[in-house]
Amino acid sequence: MLPKSIRSAADLVTSDQSTIDGFVAQAIEKGRLARPFVEQGRQFREALNKATDVHSLLMNPVLRDHLLAAAGLSEKAQNSLSHEQENRALDRILGMLAAGGGDQWRDELLYRFLLTRGDSLGGAMRNVTGAVAGRKLVASIMRALNARQIKPELTKSTAGKVQLLRWENRLLAFDKTPRFIGNNIDVILLDVTGTTASFRELLESPARFLACGELKGGIDPAGADEHWKTADSALGRIREVFREQDSEKSLAGKKVQMFIAVAAVEEVMAREIFEQLQSGKLSSAANLTVPAQLQELAAWLVDL
Repeated sequence: MLPKSIRSAADLVTSDQSTIDGFVAQAIEKGRLARPFVEQGRQFREALNKATDVHSLLMNPVLRDHLLAAAGLSEKAQNSLSHEQENRALDRILGMLAAGGGDQWRDELLYRFLLTRGDSLGGAMRNVTGAVAGRKLVASIMRALNARQIKPELTKSTAGKVQLLRWENRLLAFDKTPRFIGNNIDVILLDVTGTTASFRELLESPARFLACGELKGGIDPAGADEHWKTADSALGRIREVFREQDSEKSLAGKKVQMFIAVAAVEEVMAREIFEQLQSGKLSSAANLTVPAQLQELAAWLVDL
């Protein structure tokens, strides 16, 4: 059965205004996240102006992180390198700059530092994009539960991100990787009727699965098709695992449902999603920029 708010593929297409609004919101958030990097750049520039030569920078331990960034080593890369490996990288890059002669090494170090910090900012923005999609879905589910006078229990990370949402005999989990599936799933709805099992045990019980979903919060139309293909492939792998285990049905005798909620939807992608809704391959879907669709998806999840 098609969602009431989706009667044609056109209903799923992201409007021009929603795309603009999304880009503006991202720009504001990116500016906020960039502030500490900009301040670090100013501080690094001041330290570079005070340095007598490129090698004297190594004598200042406060500058080590800045120098590592200038050497092209992101925070993620540093986690996989030893202190000695980091030192060799610094010696090499600083030696290259010193060999060039002149005073251009200051600008070179600053520009290299900013490039690496720019990569870090991009990674932070990708995390924010995913988190925003999750927050939108959680907010809609909370409204659906409130309408039914159900008060859920929330489990959040130290950063404030909702990880688990529990009500009555249901448990909704975000960003989990069941071992029997082997891949991360954005959203999992579990049936926890009559059990005192731990969450880890529940996550490894195929019969407890009611629904699995993919969230894609990116608003850029240029990445829409790639996000859809990634999500469709992920849901396909999940279906195959359940078929292989002969466990497509939950404890309640229902087939495990698949759904998707995505922000950037182009016309071709919309037609493919709509076709999957018609065939039953997808049980539900929503454009994250269309409140009515998101609320209907949330109500559907609550009522499963």
